[in-house]
Amino acid sequence: MIGADADAIAAGSAADPGLGYLSVVGVWGDESIEVEELSAELPPRETRAVWREPPCPPPPGGWRHGVVELDADVHDRGPSGPIIHITIFRPSADQEVLVVAATDVDAVIRQLSPKLPGQLCVVPSRFTRAQIDEVYDVLHARWRDWRLETFGTGSDDQAQPYIPATMFRVTADLAEWVDALPEGLVRLEPTLVPASVPYIRIR
Repeated sequence: MIGADADAIAAGSAADPGLGYLSVVGVWGDESIEVEELSAELPPRETRAVWREPPCPPPPGGWRHGVVELDADVHDRGPSGPIIHITIFRPSADQEVLVVAATDVDAVIRQLSPKLPGQLCVVPSRFTRAQIDEVYDVLHARWRDWRLETFGTGSDDQAQPYIPATMFRVTADLAEWVDALPEGLVRLEPTLVPASVPYIRIR
């Protein structure tokens, strides 16, 4: 690392020498990193999104106040079932709405609306269970090749499911695979972010 002040970092880590982390901002060109910023402090974590307004119009009288009580029927999302993903939206501090992305909206409404009056919103899912499972299979199989750190299932502000995948950097074959998938199904979150070609800016 060109321009790194190791002594300053050692001094900054004295309060917690066992921390073992280093935050670097710079330009990576082939075999070296030209350091712009170097710190023993970790960058702040991104806060988790808190979804407020459900993507359905509220029922007459507004959304019901209270906590959503989830039961076995909601958690039972087998490969042939219509429920693809569930998210809790919170219109206010004492209101919770279960928002379901489903392949059969009417079936899920019939199944769950009696149990969640005024607390249910069901939207058509952009993706099927088979599409999500296929992505998981590929990510598990290519975990080491693509240097994946984490992946899971998230939802956007319309309660649509997607798979965020964090990796060291985006390789050509990884990008080609994602480009062939339905748009929005996978979101790549590399720890190395391009600054300008052919360099890589790292954080």
